[in-house]
Amino acid sequence: MASLSSPPLLLSSKMAKMDITSPLLWCAPGIHLVRVDEDVVVLDVGGDRYHCLPGSAKDVQIGKDGRIGASDPAILADLVSAGIATPQPPARPRSAIRGALRELPPGPASRRSDILRAGLALAVSTAAFRGKSLARLTIHDTAPPADAETDEAVLASLVAAARAARPWIPFEGECLQRAFQLRHLLTRRGIAVDWIFGVRTWPFGAHCWLQIGDLVIGDRLERVGRYTPIMKT
Repeated sequence: MASLSSPPLLLSSKMAKMDITSPLLWCAPGIHLVRVDEDVVVLDVGGDRYHCLPGSAKDVQIGKDGRIGASDPAILADLVSAGIATPQPPARPRSAIRGALRELPPGPASRRSDILRAGLALAVSTAAFRGKSLARLTIHDTAPPADAETDEAVLASLVAAARAARPWIPFEGECLQRAFQLRHLLTRRGIAVDWIFGVRTWPFGAHCWLQIGDLVIGDRLERVGRYTPIMKT
């Protein structure tokens, strides 16, 4: 996935806790923040990279809807100057990312016709994936919000077919490509899913996966639980 670097941003150490209900700033378009232990991780979708602000979790408050607060105006000015925050609220408020609590159980053995259909969808999505930036990938699909009432047996069958077809698809990628492919397959069948991006620190790592409600699709609950969600699309 994207690389990790540190932006030219210095945060004052003279901080006190504040109430995040004070609407001071918002995440800039294409910017997502999350607190991970003592640090703040920034995902810059447009720049296709991550940044880390070590030790700044005590200085910056981040709301689930993208609001940003700090007790020192200098901190807020630094965030705006770095392009991380803006005083303008988003046109569409961000919704909270639901925590993963379950994983989709393995599906039954797939029929050859189902594997062929899944393989065709994966091949099409592979062509759509190649050469695209993260910004273009995340706006490629305009599916409605995921519905937690989706039939899990149908989901398991589709995911099983995709797994059986994947070894035959060229240009096999990592989690970003696999999640994109599976999302394409499911949305073609009228099943909307949330695409979740997560991070960890020390050592830094990034991962992405699909969810419907609290149900992990096509991945393991134990694996995604190592990461703190930073973006949902």
